[in-house]
Amino acid sequence: MTIQYSIAIDRDHDGILESEIRQQVIELRWRLGLRQAYDSMADFSWARVTVNNDSGAFSPERNPLTCGTRMRIQSLHGGERRSHFTGAVDRVEPQAGAWGEKQAVIHLHDLQVELESSPARLPPQADVTADQVIAALLDQAVMRPAVIAGHCLIDVAGFNAINSVKIFPPLRPPQRLQRGLTRFAHVGDWWRETTSIRAAIAGIVASERGRFFVNRAGQAVFLNRHHTLTHDALTAEFADDISGLSYGYGDQRLNRLTLLMRPRVIGDDNRLLWQLQSALRIEPHSELNVTARLQDERNQPIGLLAVDRLVSRFQLTESGANVITRNVAATIAEAGTSSALLRIRNGRRHPVFLTQLQLYGRPLYRGDPLEIVAADGEGLYRYGIKQLSLDLPALSDLATAQAFAAYEVARRKHPRGVITEMRINAREHPAAALGASLFDRLRISESHTGHISQDYFIIAEEHHISAGGTRHETRWTLEPADSARFLIVNDSRIGDPDKVLAPY
Repeated sequence: MTIQYSIAIDRDHDGILESEIRQQVIELRWRLGLRQAYDSMADFSWARVTVNNDSGAFSPERNPLTCGTRMRIQSLHGGERRSHFTGAVDRVEPQAGAWGEKQAVIHLHDLQVELESSPARLPPQADVTADQVIAALLDQAVMRPAVIAGHCLIDVAGFNAINSVKIFPPLRPPQRLQRGLTRFAHVGDWWRETTSIRAAIAGIVASERGRFFVNRAGQAVFLNRHHTLTHDALTAEFADDISGLSYGYGDQRLNRLTLLMRPRVIGDDNRLLWQLQSALRIEPHSELNVTARLQDERNQPIGLLAVDRLVSRFQLTESGANVITRNVAATIAEAGTSSALLRIRNGRRHPVFLTQLQLYGRPLYRGDPLEIVAADGEGLYRYGIKQLSLDLPALSDLATAQAFAAYEVARRKHPRGVITEMRINAREHPAAALGASLFDRLRISESHTGHISQDYFIIAEEHHISAGGTRHETRWTLEPADSARFLIVNDSRIGDPDKVLAPY
């Protein structure tokens, strides 16, 4: 049965993705998911759409196809339409010249690009789960709205008709977040001014031992650490009928793990947290924003739990007693987790000097990192040492850290055969090639290696469609499913010697 592929483009920027490209498509490539097994944070997703550009329809200077335009790759097979990649135009590369192939390559990216460019700025986060922090960070992201038609963009032709267009509503990126299992006492006190939302999410997801990725629909997805233990539904099963495997024995073993966690100490109220180091000249009728970055004597970030007061002094000259109180002000515009945005205003007709600016509040100090070590003594002597270090910045509970370390070693301490990558083609496996996606479960048997009935999760998918859509090659990056080796309540048989109680 023929598979039809199409590209939907929102050329009108109204949120409606219409199928405009089918016959012009020459080649499709895209990838979603994690870089390797046991990673917490997904790599950037990307897609490349190669099209025939005889008419110049994909030469943006002739026919608009602006950066940020939403696009979606879809397939139609057996009456079922599936979406495979949803993203935005990053750039377009049309071939120049009248005598060339006259092709164009459209490069697409996912929302992680925007998360990487957005600063992580949140008020103090205490007693929260990973999903709550991720949701708050996503809400703060600086993103291009999916719909800009009909909304007001000042000084942009077609979007600036006052009284006839709408103001942009609050932007909430599409998301699907499972409830986090660990409650973190404090989050974000390690963020710096340059920490991006993507980096902040990576830290909190690693501390939960969960997963974060962008799915085929363009949604930000968070899975808690129990997902791969409890999700046992099979999507597909393979037995020697595949294009290729990457297989190794013993490479993913781990018998010594060092886990870094940092205890926190809450300071007293009304402590001096930051102060201006030298006088600052403020021009007439001006406003100035100052970011107060809270750091200790080792230049490490200090958490900001509460702001008590901001003390300021304005003077006519840099030195002297001529203090000014009228038409000048210093206020706290925004209190973050390890910084505060201070707004300075001079409403006078003459310049003034800000000679004192001090921020008082309740600090949160991060202690020196504690190393939690878990090791399998038998494995160290039988197979040789294979070690790993993990830094979990949000974790401050010792018992939880010990459980995490014990679990990581328990599931990987014995050498075993592992399939890291699998390749199939849609001609032989159309349902799996088109339908199986991130964190779907597969069962694989390969008789030559003796690798029989082993379960895996897809942690990355890469597709290449060529030859006019008649060739579709799929490459999956895989991670072993662990629920077959740990006792699951209401599922496992009590007394099974091959199963142990998962330590978290």
